[in-house]
Amino acid sequence: MIFSFCNEKLEELTVIVQFQTGIVFCFCVLHLLLSLVATFGNALVIHAMWKASSIPATIRPLFLSLALSDLAIGSCVQPAFAAILAMILHMAAKGNFDFGRLCPSVTVSLFATYSLLGVSLFTIAAIALDRLLAVFLHLRYQQLVTEKRVVIGLVCLWLMSGLSTLGFMTIPSHNDSVALVFQAAGLLVITVAYFRLYKVVRYHQNQIQSQLQAHNDVAMEAARAKKSSLNAFYVYIIALACYFPSLIAGIPFLHDHLHIPSLVAYYFCSILVFLNSSINPLVYCWRYREIRFIVKSTVKKIFTASH
Repeated sequence: MIFSFCNEKLEELTVIVQFQTGIVFCFCVLHLLLSLVATFGNALVIHAMWKASSIPATIRPLFLSLALSDLAIGSCVQPAFAAILAMILHMAAKGNFDFGRLCPSVTVSLFATYSLLGVSLFTIAAIALDRLLAVFLHLRYQQLVTEKRVVIGLVCLWLMSGLSTLGFMTIPSHNDSVALVFQAAGLLVITVAYFRLYKVVRYHQNQIQSQLQAHNDVAMEAARAKKSSLNAFYVYIIALACYFPSLIAGIPFLHDHLHIPSLVAYYFCSILVFLNSSINPLVYCWRYREIRFIVKSTVKKIFTASH
């Protein structure tokens, strides 16, 4: 069952190679470039997050989980996919279009890809729900949502992503349909959470002035939650911009997955999904001053040591 999924993906790549090898070469180069950016950027951010003290204790594991999945995508998935594409180009140049022997490598690569992208998307959803609880529960949030519970939830999320990917790849048909449904469901949950979050934050914003006069601590907590929610909101906006084109391109792709225009459009839009792993570190550095300072200091030390 799993190898039938692999053969389906190899058939798609065969169609693209036979149509225009330059497209596959472009995919290969883009994956390599994005791999370098995602690996270097997320490694710096993970180091900074461990040292930063300004990030709330409950949201730090969520951001670390997202950065770790992005790091794995950049350091493992994308180089592997680029190597497979390079091998396909090498075989095609010799007139050999029998890519079946690449199936074991492709299968492992696809499993890692879908697992890590699932972790990334649903961690963003978890961040949205966490911020919603933070502004909705107020002081009760610290009692109900602890760092230990967040870590346990993330471990379950990683395991669930791996197991669901394994089940997804063994489905004899409609694999791409299931992937699009999960992607749409994830984006819908995140969007609904942030819409609700916006309404709650706006409500509290109207009350902050009066709270400053009577309950300064409550007002400060509300303002802190608002800032943290805004930081998480930018992560959502970037994710939406990267995932939504792939979701739209997937609709005609489902109708005929070997139709050249829809096939090429879907694969190009899929690269935007990988781009998300390269952009997220920039968002952390932009929104968190302490992370930005630590990253700058680390980069300076690296360049100083190299000279």
